Amino acid sequence: MNRTRWIWMAGPQVDRPNRYVNFRRVFDVKDKPELAELRISADSNFVAWLNGKFLGTGQFTDFPDARTFSRIDLKPHLHAGQNVLALLVYHCGVDHFSYLPGEAGVWYELLTDGRIVAASDEQTICRPSPAYRPERTARITPQRGFTFHFQANQEDDWREIDYRAGADWRPSVFGASDALPVARPVPMLALASLRSGSIIAQGLLKRSGTEDQALAERMQHDYLSARPSWELFEDRPPISSPALFPVRINPDRLRDADGAYLVIDLGCEECGFISLELSADNGCTIDIAVGEHLDDLRVRSLVGDRHFACRYVARSGRQTFTHHIDRYAGRFIQLHLTGLTGPVELIDAGLVPADFPVDLTGQMNSSDSLHDRIWEISRRTLHLCMHEHYEDCPWREQALYANDSRNQMLGGYYAFGNYDFARASLDLLGRSVKPDGYLELCAPMKYEMTIPGFTFCWLLGMNDYLMYSGDRDFIAKMMPQMKRMIQTFLSTRIDGLFPCPTGRRYWQFYDWAAGLDGTDPATYRQLHLQRTRFDAPLNCLLIMALGAVSNMAGYVGQADVADECLHGAQSLRSAAGPAFWDDSHQAYRTYLGDQAPDHFAELTQALALLAGLDGAPPRSLRQKLMEADNGWVAVTLSQSLYKYEALLMEAANGRFVLDDIARVWSAMVYGGATTFWETRAGGWDFHHAGSLCHGWSAIPAYFYGAYGLGIKPLEPGMKKLRLGPCFPFHEIKGTLPTPAGRVTLHLRPGQIRWDGPAGVEMAADPSLGSVVRG
Repeated sequence: MNRTRWIWMAGPQVDRPNRYVNFRRVFDVKDKPELAELRISADSNFVAWLNGKFLGTGQFTDFPDARTFSRIDLKPHLHAGQNVLALLVYHCGVDHFSYLPGEAGVWYELLTDGRIVAASDEQTICRPSPAYRPERTARITPQRGFTFHFQANQEDDWREIDYRAGADWRPSVFGASDALPVARPVPMLALASLRSGSIIAQGLLKRSGTEDQALAERMQHDYLSARPSWELFEDRPPISSPALFPVRINPDRLRDADGAYLVIDLGCEECGFISLELSADNGCTIDIAVGEHLDDLRVRSLVGDRHFACRYVARSGRQTFTHHIDRYAGRFIQLHLTGLTGPVELIDAGLVPADFPVDLTGQMNSSDSLHDRIWEISRRTLHLCMHEHYEDCPWREQALYANDSRNQMLGGYYAFGNYDFARASLDLLGRSVKPDGYLELCAPMKYEMTIPGFTFCWLLGMNDYLMYSGDRDFIAKMMPQMKRMIQTFLSTRIDGLFPCPTGRRYWQFYDWAAGLDGTDPATYRQLHLQRTRFDAPLNCLLIMALGAVSNMAGYVGQADVADECLHGAQSLRSAAGPAFWDDSHQAYRTYLGDQAPDHFAELTQALALLAGLDGAPPRSLRQKLMEADNGWVAVTLSQSLYKYEALLMEAANGRFVLDDIARVWSAMVYGGATTFWETRAGGWDFHHAGSLCHGWSAIPAYFYGAYGLGIKPLEPGMKKLRLGPCFPFHEIKGTLPTPAGRVTLHLRPGQIRWDGPAGVEMAADPSLGSVVRG
């Protein structure tokens, strides 16, 4: 019987970072089975082939002490007799915002009809990849791993069944770990056909700098001279429309230039794997940059210390290459071709989309085409920010934040359902809790700093999950941890208020707005409190989190925890209201304490309303929140959730919120956005590093479902729904996912028609007029 153990290659420095290793295992199958699957886990990622045919890729972003395996169907490519499994395994080995390094290794089992026929053991041979050159790469961003440098002229046919391994292959050795991985909690990503596009710009280039400079820097500063397509490409008519693949470049047309460049427009934001198909001579070099815009009149390959450029060195003849280890995102791809000694035919180039499989149940059609378009772009933005977990953006960070993911989950419940996916993200975050009660900044990761308010957003997100999914088992499992967290926070109160934690570990961030981001405006460096300060947003978020935990505890039979949280919330609410209220400004201050700035913000007022702070007239606060020049620091896209929720505590404010969504998000729509941006400044924000696809900005998807169609859960699992539309559409209809099945609605003046699965009840306000089921 095969022993299934973690394996790696032998030799010195085997655990060094950014390492690619080829594995190969030959095995026999007597008869073709009814069922056959590969179970595989790796630190950090894997790509698998069977008999030269691509099987799949994608390690779930788990923790080193809780590894998961993926299941891949082998039957389409398995045959009776000899077979070969080939694996490219990548070990990142360096902390980033969605990865904690463990021991380098791979674990796998091949099963036919439930029996292990091959496994990770000494019969698996391995070698360092001769084609990937990690010494010539750079960190993509501080939040991600490394770029790639692939030399196809060093690759052989090691994945094929008739390949004969040479002296560079050695038996694998067992790793130190005996831990068995468990099944991944969500499906693997679905890979689609190559998304290529049109060539919208082309010309000649002169190289800048030297070979020892970072590739992204050279691409950003290469001198580009535009040429019409018929001057650069062979057999092209003299017309000005964008060129389509394939294209052929003869070095005779380069004159005294160092090479040629192409800019490809995919037509919309995409996320996936860089892929090329070409015919070239040995040594032709293709540098590849992927980006979201052309604000620099080229793809922005270098942004500060961020590198969005990779290299492919061709072999002779026709070849196809896809880099399956890392996802790249953007709308535009720029290619710099150098080292041409003969004609190069670019047959295709683009991204292979790698999407999380979702059910597009959520639908909305209204009498307003602009809002319909905002809904569609919101849903697309949400989907592009879902891979192994929710991620803030697919381009720059690919990181799971509690604040961002709460926005995404709320929109996702109406767009997709996605309960298992939400649970997996919440579980990852929950596993990162530290003794002080706060979660890591992202998960899985280990970082020197966290944002206290984001932990409270996680608690709010846990309650949202209960109400939409009905998953009481997960909530019950997590309740002891949530109870400890709440008790830790309440134990630190001073004179009834919750103080900000002090020291370098804590970043007091609330919004990317003046005075709320906790950074130096010139450098974006985090500021760390050394003296006692009380922040109204943090106190309000804690009050809301206490209410959320109380609600969850009640539904899982923890009455003592529910009462403790309710008492803590009321005590904190009574203390915070008078403390933060400023009578002269008729508003809540953001900060109190030694050297606390004089600060008033829309987010502060919104959170105070949602937390129910004592001592302020709610209606007048809401009225001032709707004023264009209210004198308060405005909310940004990220935290508009709280402003709109506070306003919609009065249904009459629905018209303002609907119009404000149109005003803010239409600027991006009319600016050509195919996904919604991190901030309204687009790619120019954050010193030219702004993201154009950011999950938190898809929050209109939630509001269209909760206040346009008017559906919110009144009981866990959406078994009882509140019907209370606030948005004044003349007509709106849609479909919403629930755990029990689809709910359909059609709202017209004086009449509402709905239908849904058995066991789902609708509680409608009598003022809505006729409400008919069926």
